Amino acid sequence: MNVFYGWKIVAASIIILAVGLGMFFSTNSLFVIPVSEAFDVSRGEFTFHRTIITLVGAASMAFYGKAVQRFGVRKILLTGSVMLGLITIGYSFAQNLWHFYVLAFVHGIFFHALGFMVIGILVSDWFTDKKGFATGMAFAGSGLGGAIMIPIVSQVMQITDWRFAFRFMGVLGIAILVPVIYFMVKEKPEMLGLKPYILPEKDEEAKAAKAPLASLSFKEARRTSRFWLLLAAFLSISSFAAATNTHTAPFLTDLGYPVATVSAMVSLFMIALTGGKILLGWIYDRFGVMAGHGVIIVCCFIFPVAALFSHIPALPWVYALTMGMASCGVSVPVSILIIRNFGQKDFPVIFSFFTMIATLGAAVSVPTMGIVHDNTGSYDLAWFAFLGFAVVILVCLVGSELLYRRKHND
Repeated sequence: MNVFYGWKIVAASIIILAVGLGMFFSTNSLFVIPVSEAFDVSRGEFTFHRTIITLVGAASMAFYGKAVQRFGVRKILLTGSVMLGLITIGYSFAQNLWHFYVLAFVHGIFFHALGFMVIGILVSDWFTDKKGFATGMAFAGSGLGGAIMIPIVSQVMQITDWRFAFRFMGVLGIAILVPVIYFMVKEKPEMLGLKPYILPEKDEEAKAAKAPLASLSFKEARRTSRFWLLLAAFLSISSFAAATNTHTAPFLTDLGYPVATVSAMVSLFMIALTGGKILLGWIYDRFGVMAGHGVIIVCCFIFPVAALFSHIPALPWVYALTMGMASCGVSVPVSILIIRNFGQKDFPVIFSFFTMIATLGAAVSVPTMGIVHDNTGSYDLAWFAFLGFAVVILVCLVGSELLYRRKHND
């Protein structure tokens, strides 16, 4: 029995995101303390290089939306894999903090070449049905890579040092990514004489209910209230997802948990990020948009409360699990909801704009969370702020879906 090639695209996407985000980016929290101590700088000063990455990455998104249409996904993925591997190796040779800032600028230019936007476009072209599940499977790679690589990189760092850990990741990343992209990635099913994956339709009414209202241009989409509500929700999710990704290990270390326990908790977060994306994609496909939104919203309220009481030994595990599930909201629903609300007409451009704006939240939240710690001695104010974000996410996600349904029934 032949396997539809789209599932091989999903497998390749898992590997690409496992390295591109899971290893190159999600391991960053392991370097906060050793690099800050090596250069005798505050955590806020060191994590500012993450702000540079996200700001430059946000600015570059306007380019990626058009570049995908002009050059194709495969060329962008290959370029990004080589450049991000070399940049990661470059961090190991930094002698001053400003060296990190310079490399972070270049990192930002290529960051989204191996990100959710490019992979989301690739998977979307291969699937009409099961789009949520396929997207969740593909996006799960980022969490899978983090879950696997965080304990490995932590061990490498303990045996050697943080410089060797950067070199290890850079070389390994290039060695994995280049052959996977070159041999496995095919831009569109038409290249192999295939069509996008479609299930036999059993319920025409259900099919109509899932269909986009219309295929809108970027300019037309911006005129809708749904556009801005979804954008505000993803901006809020991106803000806490990036900040907690960077500061979770230092936060748990400050509470007195041993290194092995902290690594296990961070790995649980990555496992939740992995399984959560698959689960969330399945929920959106099987039970509908409101059910998927409900999972995200509940987790957005739970993880800050668990963080505030993480001195109780059981609650850091609750924090890690729900924070991982909540962070899935910045990846899986984006492509699903953009296509649902605005169609395929300007999907790459709309997706790139959403990603660009959402990353601005990350650019601000990562150093701000570090500054909160540096000035108050704890992260408590950040957790209260994230509870406020949960309210915004609730209002925006539910409000956008109610507007969609009202428009759909007109």
